[in-house]
Amino acid sequence: MKRVPVKWIVVGVVAFLIVIQVVQPARTNPPVTPSRSLEAHVEVPPDVQAVLKRSCYDCHSNATVWPWYSHVAPVSWYVIHDVNTGRGHVNLQNWEAQVNEQEGKEHLGLICKLVKNGTMPPADYRFMHKGTDLSPAEIERVCAWSQKVGTVEDSDEKHDHDEK
Repeated sequence: MKRVPVKWIVVGVVAFLIVIQVVQPARTNPPVTPSRSLEAHVEVPPDVQAVLKRSCYDCHSNATVWPWYSHVAPVSWYVIHDVNTGRGHVNLQNWEAQVNEQEGKEHLGLICKLVKNGTMPPADYRFMHKGTDLSPAEIERVCAWSQKVGTVEDSDEKHDHDEK
């Protein structure tokens, strides 16, 4: 069997990476209508709103800040999928459209559990976005608010989350 020189393997990999740049899923930021947002329907204290904007809005709102690497395949595919999945679960700026009142309360109640166990924001997001970690004090403030306005679930089986 004839060996393929390493340089041809490198050339092939580089060519492949260049060709896949053509496949770019849409990076969208739908318009924001303030009357549809979470804070239009639920009182959100300013300190909690600041945490949500800093640590949640990139994936759970229509105001995603698309980093440079969200334009480079195949990483762009992963980032865009995560944002679309996050918005599909909970979109804090399109609250009115996606949930009925009871479901909304369940989502809000679940926030505490997810931030306490470190599931939200996800570890890969926290790694790539410095400053998105929640301090213990911020977790307590977010939990106090989410438990006040939300419904604590009796069963983990109610929601089958992809963790985002």
